[in-house]
Amino acid sequence: MSYFLSITGSQTKFSKSGFLLRATGSILEQRAIELRAIHAVDLPVGEIANRDLTAQFIADTTDQVLQATAILLLTPATKESVPTLLLTLLERLPDNSFFDKPVLLFATGGLPAHVPVLERSLRHELLRLGTTTIAARVHIGSGNWITVANDRPRLSRSAETEIAYSIGIVLRRIQLRESRDFSRELARR
Repeated sequence: MSYFLSITGSQTKFSKSGFLLRATGSILEQRAIELRAIHAVDLPVGEIANRDLTAQFIADTTDQVLQATAILLLTPATKESVPTLLLTLLERLPDNSFFDKPVLLFATGGLPAHVPVLERSLRHELLRLGTTTIAARVHIGSGNWITVANDRPRLSRSAETEIAYSIGIVLRRIQLRESRDFSRELARR
């Protein structure tokens, strides 16, 4: 079964990044695609006693990355910040883990101009992981959220449309690659 794997770099799971993750999961569910999530904040680091837990977390993450159809990097973006949580996790993954997988970058907060800054800060690790280009970028700023009273925030219709469009780009690329592989296999027979 194919699935998209989201690797989140938010410091908390109950932030707008978490709500964006749920909304993206709903959009993918409409297309019969599963969304799995790995939260960088769950990476057990710092204590020597956690070395085995850290190694197991990285091994599990690597397995999920290798089996995923596409990778979704979801992280907060501001002018001065570097996505340290996300980078800490990405640095521990083996080289070329993302090879031949489309990567989407979803940035929450900040301004649209912060997305290229975020992308530059991730460039070295993404190249090491085998990603030469990001298939789609989406910025979700504070204006893309609808909040009513004490209800949880939800995405505006335009933000949902932008996310669905970026997912569509990636799915078309995957289908094109699969049909090309199938044609090559038929030609060899």
